[in-house]
Amino acid sequence: MRLAVIGLGHVGLPTAGVLAHLGHEVSAVDVDEEKIELLQRGIFPFFEPELEDLVRQGVEAGRLTFSQWIEDAVSGVGVAFLCVGTPPNGAGQANLSIIEAAAAQLAESVDGPLVVVEKSTVPAGTAERIAQTLQRHRPDGVFAVVSNPEFLREGSAVKDSIRPSRILVGSDDPEALATMRELYAPLVEAGVPWIETDLRTAELAKHASNAFLALKVSYANALARICEAAGADVSAVAQIMGADSRIGRGHLSAGIGFGGYCLPKDVQAFEHLSRQLGYDFPLLREIARINDEAMDAGFRKIQEALWNLTGKRVAVLGLAFKPNTDDTRFSPALELSRRLIEAGADVVGYDPEAGTNAKAEVSQLEVVGDVYSALEGAHCAVLATDWDEFRTLDLVRVRELMRFPILVDGRNLFDSQEVRAAGITYIPTGRPPVRP
Repeated sequence: MRLAVIGLGHVGLPTAGVLAHLGHEVSAVDVDEEKIELLQRGIFPFFEPELEDLVRQGVEAGRLTFSQWIEDAVSGVGVAFLCVGTPPNGAGQANLSIIEAAAAQLAESVDGPLVVVEKSTVPAGTAERIAQTLQRHRPDGVFAVVSNPEFLREGSAVKDSIRPSRILVGSDDPEALATMRELYAPLVEAGVPWIETDLRTAELAKHASNAFLALKVSYANALARICEAAGADVSAVAQIMGADSRIGRGHLSAGIGFGGYCLPKDVQAFEHLSRQLGYDFPLLREIARINDEAMDAGFRKIQEALWNLTGKRVAVLGLAFKPNTDDTRFSPALELSRRLIEAGADVVGYDPEAGTNAKAEVSQLEVVGDVYSALEGAHCAVLATDWDEFRTLDLVRVRELMRFPILVDGRNLFDSQEVRAAGITYIPTGRPPVRP
């Protein structure tokens, strides 16, 4: 099947690679000329495990090409995926102007019937607006709009796309649904659950899913505050809760808060949509408040450990919003770094992949190329992103390098007794601190 993918960010590029992997002929488009030039030269605009190999295989097989021009990409295609950004505006509402512009360009460029697949996360009712835009810009066109939300996670986007937990497709057009079943046939035949709904149900299910995942994270973070007050261990409590199949262990890890481009903006957008529809959903506002509270708690731990922050050197380990990505958008590590800098601390950071992006966002942040350089002379170290690399740190060397051997663990990555045995004061999250 000949397909087009519009937008080559953290959703669009993995989508294009996986569709080519499934045997389709994919024309991938982005308005960013520099990004297209890099991809055509085999240089990738962001880090995502397994993505480079997947995309290169598609290019070498002749099933994946890149272009800056929608009109070139959609010539002769039957299905076009909209994977463009929906950034929040000042009020938290999703900005859908990029979606509208892409739909208008599609309508003006297409030369036959087209199934337009809404892959971006959008409020319920957006598909009708896309259909309206298509018809306005091509009154004689034959279009069907489908909602096919992505449920991939940055850091495991390829795995989540090739072996997704489910495929959700919403449409009111039987022929469009049949097209989508054919498109995804290799995955469905491999046992991936297939769910068909109407358009608005599919759109709303994506926001509902992300908001619930954020709710679980915030619940764990609030639970950490209670465990600290009670002298209990939040990791053990979460393990016990997760053993109940009705609850599950996923997203119950306490820390300094969730970040990234999806959960924060999707919670905001869902709350805004709820108000638009006449329903006040205060629980969604509490998710965001508790998330901010988790960051505050992490900052206070550092402040209490060092007394005065002015002139103190703080090493922040991990700068991306989560491991296995170089994405620093809404990163808790960077927000914590900003607060420490504002309080007078000298902050040095290290991340296996995100150093360049972090420096671009926080110019006052000193970024170094290895973890031990970050720790040298530090009065305190903060584990902010739980990369696997940090699990194997030589803790004795860490103690020897640091001026004050204090480790604030914002992700509960380390074993308390191992850190204590190395001679380091250990301040975890939602667990009792230990001292040498």
